[in-house]
This record gives sequence, C-alpha cells and structure tokens, in this order.
Amino acid sequence: MYLLVLFFPLIGAVLVGSFGRKIGERGAGVLTSCCLITSLSYSVFIGAEILFNSTITYIKLWKWFDSGSFLVFFGLQFDCLVVIMLFVVFIVSTLVHIFSIAYMRGDPHVPRFMSYLSLFTFLMVVLVTSDNFLQLFIGWEGVGLCSYLLINFWLTRLEANRAAVKAMLVNRVGDIGLLLAMFLIWNVFGTLDFSSVFNLVFCCSDQIFFICLFLFLGVVGKSAQLGLHTWLPDAMEGPTPVSALIHAATMVTAGVFLLIRASPLFDVVPFMLVFITIIGVLTVFVAGTIGLVQNDLKKIIAYSTCSQLGYMVVACGLSHFSIGLFHLMNHAFFKALLFLSAGSLIHAMIDEQDIRKMGGLLQIIPLTYIFFIIGSFSLMGFPFLTGFYSKDLILEVTFGQYYLIFVYWLGCFSVLLTAMYSIRLVYYAFFSNTNSKRAVFASLKEGEGLLLAPLGVLALGSLFWGYLCKEIVWSFQMGLSPMLFFKIKMLPVIVSIMGALGVIFVLFNFSSKILFFLFSLYTFFGSAWQINSFFNFFFIKKIYKTGHLIMNLTVDKGVLELVGPRGLVQFLVRQIQRLSDLQSGQVFNYALVILIGVVIFIWGGFLGRGF
Repeated sequence: MYLLVLFFPLIGAVLVGSFGRKIGERGAGVLTSCCLITSLSYSVFIGAEILFNSTITYIKLWKWFDSGSFLVFFGLQFDCLVVIMLFVVFIVSTLVHIFSIAYMRGDPHVPRFMSYLSLFTFLMVVLVTSDNFLQLFIGWEGVGLCSYLLINFWLTRLEANRAAVKAMLVNRVGDIGLLLAMFLIWNVFGTLDFSSVFNLVFCCSDQIFFICLFLFLGVVGKSAQLGLHTWLPDAMEGPTPVSALIHAATMVTAGVFLLIRASPLFDVVPFMLVFITIIGVLTVFVAGTIGLVQNDLKKIIAYSTCSQLGYMVVACGLSHFSIGLFHLMNHAFFKALLFLSAGSLIHAMIDEQDIRKMGGLLQIIPLTYIFFIIGSFSLMGFPFLTGFYSKDLILEVTFGQYYLIFVYWLGCFSVLLTAMYSIRLVYYAFFSNTNSKRAVFASLKEGEGLLLAPLGVLALGSLFWGYLCKEIVWSFQMGLSPMLFFKIKMLPVIVSIMGALGVIFVLFNFSSKILFFLFSLYTFFGSAWQINSFFNFFFIKKIYKTGHLIMNLTVDKGVLELVGPRGLVQFLVRQIQRLSDLQSGQVFNYALVILIGVVIFIWGGFLGRGF
C-alpha cells in the first residue's frame, strides 16, 4: 500500500508518455486521473493508520550509496507531516488532472502534458516521503525539472521559453544552498538520515548555524521568498492547470515543507529564526504591493501566492511549525480554487488574461463568479472561511513576539493589501463595463461540467476545511498562543473589510484622481520594485560579460579553435599550401630538386655500404 502511493503516478506518467499517440487525448486524461484517484485513496488509508495510531512507518528498500563510512539507503518515511502533505498533493493534483481534460481539449500534445503532470506529482511524492536529505534532493530537483517542462509546454512561445529558463536558473541558486547544507550535514553528523541527524542536534549545536543558513537559501529559492521570488510570476506563461499545480500544493510549498521537516535544526539557532521571520514578512508586504497594481489575471494570483508563502515562513520563523503546516494545507484549497477559476474565466474569454479587457461577466458566467468570490474571500481571511482560521492564527502568535511586534503590524497591513487586490480583480473581471471584443463577448458561456466539477470540490474545501481542522491545530498550540484582547484578534478581519470597502470606494469614485497623485508609486510597484532591473544590472549583465569573455572568446573561439578540429584543419591547409609553393612551374627548380635527390640517394648508398 505504501509503495503503490508512489508508483501509481509514475505508472501513469510512463504509460502516457510512451504510448500517448495510441492511447489518445481522452485516454491519456482518463488513465492519469484514475492513477491519481487510486493514489489518493491509498493515501487516505495510510493517513487513517498513521494518524489514528500515532505511529511512524519506516521502509528501507535498498542500499543506495555504500562507500567507506558513507551509507545511504533508499527509504521512505510516513509520519503525520507526510500524511498531510500526501493528502494535499494528491487531492490538488487529481483535481488539476480532471480540470485539464476539459481545459486542454483540442491541444495536439495533451498526452505529453498529462505525462508531465503525473511525473511532477510522482517526484513531489518522492520529495515528501524521503527519509534522508539526499533522496529529498532528488525529488527537489525533479520537481524543478518538471516545472521547466510544464512552463515551457507551449515551446513555440518565446515568453514561455524565457520564463522556463528563468525559473530553472533562479531555482539553481537555492539548490546550491541545499547542496552546501547537505555537505555540511555530512561533515558534522556523518549521516544524511533525518532521524539520525535530528537526534544528534544538541550534540553539535554550535555548528548548525551555517547548515540552517544554507537550508533557508534553498527554501528562499523554491518557495519564492524575497530576493529569489522573481521566477514565480513569470511562471504564469505555462497553461493555467500548471499554475494551479505549481502554486497550490507542490513545488512552491516544498520549501516550507523543508523548513518544517528540518525544524529540530532551526529550533537550536534562535537568530536564524528571527532572520526567517523578517524575510517572510517582507515577502508578504512586497508581494502584496506588487499584486495591487498588476493587470494580468494570473500574475495577481501569483503574487498572492508569494504573499501567502511569506505567512507560512513567518509562522515557521516563530517556531509554530504546525500553524505553518495548517496554513499550507488551507492555502492549497483556496489557491487551487482561484487558479482553476481563473482558468475557467480565461477559457471563456478565449485566452484573454488582461483584467482591463474583461468586465460585465457576472450574468454570463455566474458559477465561475461564485467560485472566484469564495476563493477570494478565503484568501482575504473572511470570517469562518478556510483562510481565516490559519492566517489570523499566524498574526495572533506574531503579536505575542514583542521583540518582533512590527511583524504583526506589517502583516496586518498586508491583509489590507490582499483585500484590495482581491476586490479589484473581482470588480474588473465581473462588475466593470465590458471592454472585451464583440465577438468574444458574444461567444461567452459557462464551462462544461468536467471543467466546473473540480472547482466545486475546491470550493467546499475553501469553505469548510479550516473549520474542520482548527481544533486539531489549536490543541497543539494550547498554552503557546498569547491571550489577546478581542479587538486585537479581530483587527486583521477589520483591516481586511476596510481594504475591501476602500478599494470599492476608489474604483467607483476617485480612481483617476488617486492614480494621478500616486502615479510614481503606482509605476514603482508596477515594475515590481525594480528588483528585476537590480539583478540584471548588478549581476546578470556582469555574469554575461564575464562568461562571454572567458567561455566564448578565450575558450570557445580561442583554445578550442586552436587545438580542436578547426585548428587542425587550418594547420594542415597551411602546410599543404607551403608544399604547393614548391611547385613553381620553372624547369631549373625541378632540375635542382632532382639533383639534390640524386645526391642524397647516392650519399645514403655509400653510408649503407660503410656500415
């Protein structure tokens, strides 16, 4: 049962990738979806066994590396954290697969797309079920590879190529940090197994700071925290189901999962926890300000993902790892709902993503509007929806950290920003006067049942999942959360409602005047705080020039051309030209050469006789 959870997604990916043309478009979607449903069923059974019995299951499959004292097994570990991650990954992946059957209909490469999705899911499961850092790194790199393939699925689009390359390169920076952390872990502890490392933490606590620093660098890259977050909005160039899968429950949450998994290491380095908290809340704030002025539908939701990941990192930085996991689980539901609702809207608008070219859609696609409202309100932390129970809980435990009280106030202000860009998105898409083309508006209609059914399931999760799970999480936090005044507990909700009402007031009354006075701020946020320009000017251009000088001019057009095939050919051509110069066409030159040859022949003969 435990192994089948892993191998059903792999079986689906291999079969569809190998025999996709014979299986066909519909067969590829049905086969991969059935494999995911089967794995989801097994993960529920595993969860019942692990959670109800409070046990941990270890499975050692085979010896992987055995060199001297370096011994690593390929093994699996199933505990409460893994069970929750499996449920989140499989339920979102299954719904994305089902949604993709309808969304990608008519695309000539559907089997390849479905194969990539299933392979992505398999590698994410490898990542979360690993019992050592090396095996986790395989899944870590695997989801990065699959994200490149999925973002670049429409490979004839130049922007998709650029976005995929950018995602790959930025993530490599974080991956280097994870590699360095693994080397240090091996040097300090002599093993890469989670259980062995965590049991030896207090024996080597004075050497763990740099391990945690490099681990967090990997988290910053994968979970798109401030500094390495620039790849995430550009990843929207892939199909919308890819955005839902990457942003909701798989790749971007891998960094938060690593923080929670390595929590025994971080707990012994308090300064590192403070640093993590500050980076997290700055990510929340910066992503919120950028999302406020975006006009691309998917990029607005992408920046909200950056912001919500920042909340998870803040919770982990405060050592409330269970709350971070709770928000990760809740976020998977409402963020997948938002992305798939955006896919339904884009599908109806014939691939239009600019919210300024939408409007007037409330009466035409009411079901998509309802799903959008549920996802947006849950994202805003509206009372008694799923997002409310985890995000407000994060802000409450932040208020108790008096040395980091600014984190609470900045987080509350970011709640205001979240409400503003969420309501702005809903207004432009559904309530404003339509700016779409006549032909597009005339052909608008609600999506088919297969497109809307996954949205219904996610809507139920966005409404009720937080309420159903809150007691479990609160039981873990008993005695850890501060006793707050009612007005402090309600402040995030009040701020969220103020933000929603404020942006409605602005949109209906004074938007042009406000944008006139805040034009410079608007353009600054619209340029994403000039972070891309900063990296391009100080790093990318210099790296490119250095690489051009060293690799292109010195190595490629220098050394390799001299000693390589081209240099050898040129050398032989020059020698042959010199030999050909001897053929002058004059008789006395030929007579001289013959005379010299005869003399050498006779002289050689005399020398031979002498010997």
